[in-house]
Amino acid sequence: MVLLVMGMLLGGILGPLSIRQEVNKRQDAEIMLQTIHDTLMGFAITHGYLPCPDANGDGQEERTNHRCHPIKDHHEIAIGQLPYVTLGVGYLDPWNNRFTYTVDPDFADSSQTPLPTFTSINPGRITVTHGIDHTPALVISHGTNGLGAVNAANKPQWTPESPSERENSDHNALFIRDEYRDTPENTFDDMMTWISPPLLALRMLQAGKPLP
Repeated sequence: MVLLVMGMLLGGILGPLSIRQEVNKRQDAEIMLQTIHDTLMGFAITHGYLPCPDANGDGQEERTNHRCHPIKDHHEIAIGQLPYVTLGVGYLDPWNNRFTYTVDPDFADSSQTPLPTFTSINPGRITVTHGIDHTPALVISHGTNGLGAVNAANKPQWTPESPSERENSDHNALFIRDEYRDTPENTFDDMMTWISPPLLALRMLQAGKPLP
């Protein structure tokens, strides 16, 4: 009886504690994603183009002849991990996985600046369901379960079973932003940020780098 009561008490304490810890980690992830977003904007303003993804785990962008080195390049986008050394930002998300980074290679072409392909009819090939129609770049934290991510040892995690999470790790130009849910059949805990084309255009103009 004593063990049963102690078990109930511990369950009552540890349950809310684990929920609070998860909330804190998601708040930390939001802050990290905002920092990455702002750093990407600063990189574009300074260099006139966006960085390429990291392909080999060294934190550096992969670039060949001014263009992104092909990294799971499907539907004319480049996908890899966030080049954290190039950007000078954090290495891992709160769950100790790498951030996935996707960019439209035309916006990362270092031979043509500032962003010569960026026009009202070409705001980027990447789309986010429930988020934005088009964007040139997007960053994902794959959340608590880490499914679809690359871990701290640069090893791929398991493929998600949830259709929405699977869409965020299938290496095409479509991504899904959705509400957090912890259900066995359709979990969703991915978090993301992306570059807003109007905001990027405004910041470039403010920095004295007019776009076409």
